[in-house]
Amino acid sequence: MRRRALLAAALLAALLATVAATDARAADPYRVYLVAWRGWEDACQGFKDYFTAEGIPIEVIFRDAGRDKSKLPLFVAEAKALDVDLVVTWGTSVTLGMLGTHDGTDPAKHITDIPSVFMIVSQPVGAKVVPDFTSSGRNVAGTSYLVSEATQLKVARSYRPFDRLAVIYNPLEKNSVLNVTRLERLADSEGFELLARPVPVDAEGKPDAEALPGLVAEVAAAGAQWLYQGPDSFLNVNRDVLTGEAVRHGVPVFAAGENPVRRASALLGVVNRYYMVGQFTAHQAVRILVDKVSPRDLPIASPSRFSLIINMDVAKTLGLYPPINLLKFAEVIPARN
Repeated sequence: MRRRALLAAALLAALLATVAATDARAADPYRVYLVAWRGWEDACQGFKDYFTAEGIPIEVIFRDAGRDKSKLPLFVAEAKALDVDLVVTWGTSVTLGMLGTHDGTDPAKHITDIPSVFMIVSQPVGAKVVPDFTSSGRNVAGTSYLVSEATQLKVARSYRPFDRLAVIYNPLEKNSVLNVTRLERLADSEGFELLARPVPVDAEGKPDAEALPGLVAEVAAAGAQWLYQGPDSFLNVNRDVLTGEAVRHGVPVFAAGENPVRRASALLGVVNRYYMVGQFTAHQAVRILVDKVSPRDLPIASPSRFSLIINMDVAKTLGLYPPINLLKFAEVIPARN
């Protein structure tokens, strides 16, 4: 009887401790400093929704860089001054600007003492955010979101075979340049011609959106059978122009992200959904905040399954209807008429 009484007392004590911890969290929510490159998007919403679903209260302090790197030092200083519990960075530019590279961090310029998690970084190893996917080796965890270029090309080829692929990219975005470098290697190994066209930079040192129609016309005249829109924030902002011009010239676009397919005129998307990436990132954050796991002990996470999206309006316009085998797995955006 005494043994049962002691066991019951221990269980009651554990229960009370859990309730006390929960009450403490409710009274003092975790403070998360979230910085995005181009506004509040689905990944940010997925991140926040995960905490809500788990019943873990957080205060999200949101800052938008608005594609302006000059704001990032101010955000670093503010996050340090606020002494937040966690910093979350969205995108390669924000992550490098606020967290630095794994071999070049400066405590005076970067977040080092506050646990941090990155998301929507397409090439975390190539960009030197982490040395490999097993560990960052520092006070940083994160998620990888880009479906491999090899897989994207395989899906595009199963939709429409090609031997000439075009890519237009912003040379000022490191993730975009790395993406093109990988495509160049695949072009050599898989035997197709890559028509790579950087967007020219204007007098203010910014990519010139007015050059996009001419670049699309150029690759179309060169015989491109697909135009690839990679993980490029500048092109995502200008997706209507890029994809619309491509359709006008009869060139289908396949994309590494959802927006060009859902909200513009890309034909095909081979993607990890931003919302799910946000949820994966939130899981990493919970491990750090609630379970007290050191970020360096967490591997870089990635969704295990990608999504295939087909825009049937574009398929109808171009006369390029998807093969039956792809329709079995794809999410189809129906034609409007």
